[in-house]
Amino acid sequence: MIANESYSLTPSSKYATGLDLARGMKAKTRNYRTLISTIFFWTAAHPLLTIAVCQAIADSEDAPIVGREEEWISKLVQRELIQNWENNEELKHLRSIRDRLLQPQPATLNLLRLYEQVLADEGIPANESPEQRELRTMGLAMREQGRLLIHNRIYAGIFNAQWVEKAIETIETELEVDETEFLKTFTQLERKLLVSQVDFLSEGQTPEEGHQSAQALYEVLRDVTSTVGQLLRAERTTIFLLNDEKTELWSLVAQNEQGEFLDIHVRVGEGIAGGVAQLKRVINIPNNVYDDPRCKLVKEYDQKYNYRTRNILAFPILDEQKNVVAVIQLLNKIAPKTPNSPSRPVQGFTRKDLERLVKCVLPIRQILQACQSSYKATKKLRATAALTEATRSLDQINLDTQTVLHRVMNTAKKLMNADRSTLWLHDPQAGDLWTELPGKGRIRCAIGVGFVGEVAQARHTLNIPFDLYNDPNAENAKRTDSQTRYRTCSLLCMPIESPEGELLGITQLVNKRKPGNHPEYNKEDWPAVPDYLKASFDRNDQQTMQLFNERVAVLLQFIRSHENLKKQAQIDPTEVTQQSLVLLSQMELDRASNQEAAYHSLAHFLQPLHTSVEQAIGVAKATLFILDSSRNNLWSAILDAQKKPKLITVSTEQGLAKTIVSSQDFKGTNKLGNLADPLVIQGAGKIANYSQLFLFPLVNDQKEVVGVVRLFNKQTEGRLDPKGFNRTDADRLQEYTQLISPILQGFQSFYTDIPTLRKSGLTVDPLTHAINLIKSSSSSAEEIIRNVMQAAKTLTDADRSTLWLIDRVNKQLWTKLPQSDGSLIDIRIPMGEGFAGRVALTGQPLNIPFDLYDYPGSEIAQQTDKKTGYRTSSLLCMPVLSKDGEPLGVTQLVNKRKSGQFPAYDPSTWPQAPEQFKTSFSAKDQEDMEVLNTQVGEVLPGILEDS
Repeated sequence: MIANESYSLTPSSKYATGLDLARGMKAKTRNYRTLISTIFFWTAAHPLLTIAVCQAIADSEDAPIVGREEEWISKLVQRELIQNWENNEELKHLRSIRDRLLQPQPATLNLLRLYEQVLADEGIPANESPEQRELRTMGLAMREQGRLLIHNRIYAGIFNAQWVEKAIETIETELEVDETEFLKTFTQLERKLLVSQVDFLSEGQTPEEGHQSAQALYEVLRDVTSTVGQLLRAERTTIFLLNDEKTELWSLVAQNEQGEFLDIHVRVGEGIAGGVAQLKRVINIPNNVYDDPRCKLVKEYDQKYNYRTRNILAFPILDEQKNVVAVIQLLNKIAPKTPNSPSRPVQGFTRKDLERLVKCVLPIRQILQACQSSYKATKKLRATAALTEATRSLDQINLDTQTVLHRVMNTAKKLMNADRSTLWLHDPQAGDLWTELPGKGRIRCAIGVGFVGEVAQARHTLNIPFDLYNDPNAENAKRTDSQTRYRTCSLLCMPIESPEGELLGITQLVNKRKPGNHPEYNKEDWPAVPDYLKASFDRNDQQTMQLFNERVAVLLQFIRSHENLKKQAQIDPTEVTQQSLVLLSQMELDRASNQEAAYHSLAHFLQPLHTSVEQAIGVAKATLFILDSSRNNLWSAILDAQKKPKLITVSTEQGLAKTIVSSQDFKGTNKLGNLADPLVIQGAGKIANYSQLFLFPLVNDQKEVVGVVRLFNKQTEGRLDPKGFNRTDADRLQEYTQLISPILQGFQSFYTDIPTLRKSGLTVDPLTHAINLIKSSSSSAEEIIRNVMQAAKTLTDADRSTLWLIDRVNKQLWTKLPQSDGSLIDIRIPMGEGFAGRVALTGQPLNIPFDLYDYPGSEIAQQTDKKTGYRTSSLLCMPVLSKDGEPLGVTQLVNKRKSGQFPAYDPSTWPQAPEQFKTSFSAKDQEDMEVLNTQVGEVLPGILEDS
């Protein structure tokens, strides 16, 4: 019986009671008992259906022949009820059932597929699933002896198998994901890719972090692959990308049941995917795959990976010029899952599947091309990260050439996944190449001899793919291999040149390895080639090594300059010092801004001079200041307690600095006290630790002051010397001046050129800079809030910014705002109140363009502005989420500023909006803040736990 009111109907028939029913049937035939039992056979005693059948019998002009009542009623039910139910007022409740079964929802499909099973079988096991309960509620099914059965034959006749099949097809069509939804999905994937790359850029760029960046790229491609597979209901999906040489298809992601990566390479023209790439046509094999001659490779791979392919659809992705970008290969079409049965294979992919895939071509192509670009960029970043790791110890400035040979090429070997690598250095005096090999010592190679000598002579790249033995010039390599019992399969040799075109060396990579863990080559197997060496260096590898070699060139120049500086310091020390500083700064540019890199170089070169003075004179602390006469100041570069470079400057137009420079005479005291002169306190740390001071001018041979030495606390045997500084100390410093004067001039020349270097160098991406600022924050809530506010303002050119944090216990947002005296005041607002509270509650961004006063709901903002005299013109509020999607806070940016110089805002002009505020936050601002907030979400959980 129907229990749900939405499917119920009050009887309106004249057969209101059982007595009326019996009388009506008796009037129709004397065999009325058979007539009534036949009615119940069709209706299962359903009251509304029973009344409807009786009404049809009563309205019928003829009567059943005695003994043939069952046949007569069956025809009547088919004609008057099942085929004409929509025009029967007694059955209007069926319209509600029909409408429910045609609702375009995934849940409806599950309901229809379950009902389809009930119609086809002699009942299925009953349970309390939502679908079974609803079928029983609608009266379509009933529970009997632990089985779910058809409730009555009239419902089964109206909503029969053909009707259900058509309904499923209609709903599936309505539920198809359109192109707009796919574009949205792919946009999210592109955003994920962007975030992963920004994460990588914001870190120290180690090779391990480069691997994480590549892993994020793999995950994006896996998501694309999975989405296409789900759309077409394929058991396995692979996206093959075409290499730059257009000779080979390769899969970054080949999906199996465990979600593992399968490394697959297919040459164009080979196998199904290769054939699609060559012919640019779809291949659809619905059955008997192994009997198709094109499926030889498919059968081999299935045997290798213990899989069985029943049907295949392979589809080419073409660009606007009809060139192949990729091939999508789908294996084994499966039927939809039903609540009580798993997915099952079906007979191949259909035309409808092809039509669905065609709709996806544009967004798929866009994401694949973006992934190709990101993959290339990631490899370049990994190359930079790898060399940075190899050159980190340059801070010590004591590396020798042999150490560099070992470190750089080991890094290149790992970076390029090569089996062997060698760095050959050019010897201009001998006119040949040399290197050091483990167990063999130093070996040399003549220019023009062998592959390496050929590259050195021609100054061009030599890339020999697998199999190198097929190259006409491989005889020398074969002879060498026969002696060493090693198998050379592929080779990449590239020259290393200075910016002026001078040959510095050759990088030689031997045998590209396929990804994965593979054993070392077994000499006993020579000349056989293991599968993992059947690979080649491609164009991406060449581009990566080109970038790598450019970095190596700078490194080699630095080492050469450093060694020359040690051996030939007497030859123009001013120029040597300046050039060494420039080279070291270039090496530091990958880890810092141009200005910071320059200061880092100065600090590291000056530190040994500070130390040498401390040891020579015997003092607790020495600082060397250099005179910049063009700016009228003394400057020095030091390393703070965190080993970060810090530039300190002191004006020579006042105080002790003016006195020392103008008089060219030293000053000293043994009772320092609280002397607060800039020349005394700048970069000195805690002055209270010192009681003695000595300031000495450094004068060159031309009687010009080139700097000032500041000394604290004369010491004897590690203890304070009560006699303090004397004339002897001044004489020793004068002798020291003669030795270092040319070096000081080199420092000053480089310091003067820093603005030029800064203009000519690369600038740091604002988003990356903002992320770095967040990541450098300490664990205090105050610093996090301050750094986030500053980073957000700078990133988006906002006039004001606030980071609101969520207090779940009190259901509030809170922050700390700076006051005019520098102190911080705690501010709290209820969740849901104001723009920030609304974003915290909904988790949705809010971007209100100029003019915010025209925006509905801006009354509170206008009232607040009236009290403060400030003019809110535009606003961007973005949620800060944890990795699990939990809301942590809100970043609030107020008033996007136009670029250019504008006067400070004048509160007396309120409510007029100043010209600099007549603009809005852009979509890029919102995207940048989304990425920035991702980083904020990583550091906030610990802060919220402590607060």
